Amino acid sequence: MDKKSINKWKEFKDSPKYVLSESGLSRAWDHISNHDTAIITAFRNDPLDNSECAYDSDREEEGNTVLQINKERNHGLKAALLYNRYGVTRADGAYIENYLDPEKQVEVKEDSFLVVNLNDDPEFFSNMDKLAQMFCQDSVLLIPQGGEGAYLLGTNNSEWPGLGNKEMVGKFRAGEEAEFMTKIKNRPITFNENLQTFSDLPRNSKWVVSLRAKKLLG
Repeated sequence: MDKKSINKWKEFKDSPKYVLSESGLSRAWDHISNHDTAIITAFRNDPLDNSECAYDSDREEEGNTVLQINKERNHGLKAALLYNRYGVTRADGAYIENYLDPEKQVEVKEDSFLVVNLNDDPEFFSNMDKLAQMFCQDSVLLIPQGGEGAYLLGTNNSEWPGLGNKEMVGKFRAGEEAEFMTKIKNRPITFNENLQTFSDLPRNSKWVVSLRAKKLLG
């Protein structure tokens, strides 16, 4: 990421916002209006670097390239989300990893998930925290029902926001420039309109998802 781009991100430090495209916006907002939601991913710039992880995992990463490893991690994360009976839809975007460390700062293009607490599980935010820690994420975006009071929760030992710290982002908004979820290839972040749930999966897919989730969650 060049100096000009880094300076652009820093201009938005006090008011991080998230960008949605028109495609899927109405459906995404409907979920946010009616349930607690979260945006989470298992992608990391270096998924084999555990130096800042808060969660001690002995999980062996699968894949021969960073992209393959990250996609396998996301498969495991999605399985855990579906297994917990949350609704899941894909989101494409980017994140500034190690935001406050100029030497380690890097833009990570990632496949994220918008997760919907369809059954209003009271442990939803706690479970998102645990999963983000398991995959050594800098943070997870937690959005209370209605979108008011959305915040980033720090989920590893990186300098910002820091493990357990909250960075308030205010009301979840659409169509504005973003600090963490950004425009990629001149297109804003997009949400798939289809929400996937465990109950909608074919029998064999349910079996595979259950195996993956149980392997991850123990």
